[in-house]
Amino acid sequence: MKLDRTLTLVFAGFGGQGVLTAGRIISDMALMDGINATWLPAYGFAVRGGKANCVVKLSAGEIGSPCLETIDLLVAMNVPSLEFLAQANPGACVIVNSDLVRPDEPALAEREDLKVVFVPCDSLARAASNPKAANIVSVGAAVRVLEDFHAETAVAALKEFFESKGKGRFNDANAAAFMSGYRCDGKAEEKGCV
Repeated sequence: MKLDRTLTLVFAGFGGQGVLTAGRIISDMALMDGINATWLPAYGFAVRGGKANCVVKLSAGEIGSPCLETIDLLVAMNVPSLEFLAQANPGACVIVNSDLVRPDEPALAEREDLKVVFVPCDSLARAASNPKAANIVSVGAAVRVLEDFHAETAVAALKEFFESKGKGRFNDANAAAFMSGYRCDGKAEEKGCV
């Protein structure tokens, strides 16, 4: 797929939620499609349970800096992740893990210029018999709203990533979690984000 713009994505949550992995999978997916990508992780001292996020930039052209400037797509896996709303471009898409962030969260109400997609990442991961894959569900939702990538490419990148980590035995379960986020009962598709 050909990307005709530069996109900045942020995956944010608690350490241990897999947000760094989610961003890495999106980066790998882009590279498989011939798109330039950067992945810049950030996490605190208390990795599991502390704040964690990564910035992913995607572009058909050169990427001048991997650093965060403004956001086109934010995946917020918890309430503290909503601090990134301040850097979201008008019209940006925010995928919210609705299992941990309520729709009436004040930070969301302050930004009426954003397109918000509520995805029950934890519930969908459990329903896919892969309870640790809420991050993979979020990747599926992100791919759906980006509309620049095919699900097949994303699943291939997902499988390659986990195989390189010696975790290929989870490929089918991860693909199921990805597809549950990608389908998300059509909610992501309705928003037409980014």
